[in-house]
Amino acid sequence: MIDRKEALPPKRGSRLLSAATVALVFALVATAVVSFVHVSTQQRALADLRGQSQQLRMMYQALTEADANAMHYLSGEAEALQAHLSQISKLTSSGANILNALAPVDTFAGRARPTSDVVSDLIDTWSEAIALASAGQPEAGRALLAERRTGSTIVAVGSEVERVLRDTDNRVAAHDERIQFGILLVLLLQVGAGFLAILGLVYAFRSSVWEADRRAAAVASADRSREQVARLFEMADVLQSASDHSDANSVLKATAGDLVPGFSGALYVFNNSRDRLVLSTTWGRAENDALPETISPNTCWGLKRGKPHMNRGDGSKLCCAHHVGTETTLEIPMIARGEIVGLLQLFASGVSAAERLEQVTGLGSALADGMSLALANMALREKLRNQALRDPLTGLYNRRYMEDCLQRFVRLAERENREVSLLMVDLDHFKRLNDEHGHAFGDQVLRDCALALTGSLRETDVVCRFGGEELVIILPDCPLERAADKAEVLRVRIEELSNTHGAEITASFGVASLPHSGQTVADLLSAADGALYKAKQSGRNQVAKAPLRPYRLDRMSEPTTEPLEDFPRAAAE
Repeated sequence: MIDRKEALPPKRGSRLLSAATVALVFALVATAVVSFVHVSTQQRALADLRGQSQQLRMMYQALTEADANAMHYLSGEAEALQAHLSQISKLTSSGANILNALAPVDTFAGRARPTSDVVSDLIDTWSEAIALASAGQPEAGRALLAERRTGSTIVAVGSEVERVLRDTDNRVAAHDERIQFGILLVLLLQVGAGFLAILGLVYAFRSSVWEADRRAAAVASADRSREQVARLFEMADVLQSASDHSDANSVLKATAGDLVPGFSGALYVFNNSRDRLVLSTTWGRAENDALPETISPNTCWGLKRGKPHMNRGDGSKLCCAHHVGTETTLEIPMIARGEIVGLLQLFASGVSAAERLEQVTGLGSALADGMSLALANMALREKLRNQALRDPLTGLYNRRYMEDCLQRFVRLAERENREVSLLMVDLDHFKRLNDEHGHAFGDQVLRDCALALTGSLRETDVVCRFGGEELVIILPDCPLERAADKAEVLRVRIEELSNTHGAEITASFGVASLPHSGQTVADLLSAADGALYKAKQSGRNQVAKAPLRPYRLDRMSEPTTEPLEDFPRAAAE
């Protein structure tokens, strides 16, 4: 009996502890709910105050910018009118109701008026001033603004806005204090909840062990993710130094081997005409396991959908028409700046090939993103280089490139005692072609003439658009007589275009050569220009050579004292 009585208190104490624990938990929960409601209410009030403050600042900024744009328009800046109207639309929108929160503003006219009425008066004043400026009386518009003292009125509105903002800031500070108090209370409750959690640890040891193991796995996963991200950043950094596709392919293969080991892969990129993808590189594949050299975009579901697509080796689901073999393939489209630039493929085989590829889809997409940006940057650099050196209409080199190239050829000819010839071409009656058939027809004629010239010359010859319908052809290592013969061939090729276009298309050629026609680039251009003028004066559609000029073969870089025959160039056709 004694033992039983001595055993009862612990049992009764356990019950009391359980009841006290339940009561404490209930009190903590109730207090936490009240605290959270209090904090939420204060946060909503704080958000409302900040929103009103931001809206008020926006309205005042719109007011000042509207005044500034009106003054710019009165000063002759016509583009300021659109910005002024944009700010006026803000001032007349429903958001302008925030101005009603301001106290009446002294308009310096002897009485205070509501801010909304003051803003309406300002808008009317600006409208009248802009109307005067549009009627050709900007001085009258500026005088009207000065008379009605719009600047002083805006300053008064700004003072009121600053007062309201200061009051709002004080209210925000008060709400912040209440929020901090609520947060502190919540923290205290969390400490109490932590105490109760410690009691629950006795009954949740197995759960704690499981949680520890889960966290350890999460940490390991995070470490792997950090390593992968670091490797991707390293790849992106190295790709910035890649000068061509070969460098980019090497970086891709090295990175893919580290991030997705055990998977083979391939990279396809679009060709220049973007009608097919061309195999750029592969990795991790046997030499006898060749892939298709090209892929049609219409046969790839990944490219059509713009999302990663998996082709299963057993063909159990939707497969691309270009898919061959029994391997499971993950195809990831490479998109940069909204445009597909290529296709990344990862291969796996075996029973769980699809599951293994699904696990690396994120890494594969990251690889594709980094590589796509590199390919897009290289394409952009090449495009900018072509734009800087080539004429956009004909695709020929532009005048800047011609001058630099001709200077190099002339120096090389002087150093090695070689000859370099220059053909200056002018399409006959080109203005008449434009007038009779339209500028689109003239542009097509220029493009076809450029194709006819480049198709009849050597790879070392340079064809440039000199300006308008004038073209210049540089023929290195070509004597004057051979240059004249080549010019005659080109003249016939251009004349044959008349049959294609149904209109008379001819060209006149002026031929000059260094050192026979001069010693400098300017001499060569002047001699070819004079010969071209001679050809046009002699009836057009013919080749004219510049006259020979005496020179010393052993000192080509020193001009002779004998004058070069002058060929003045006429301006009109």
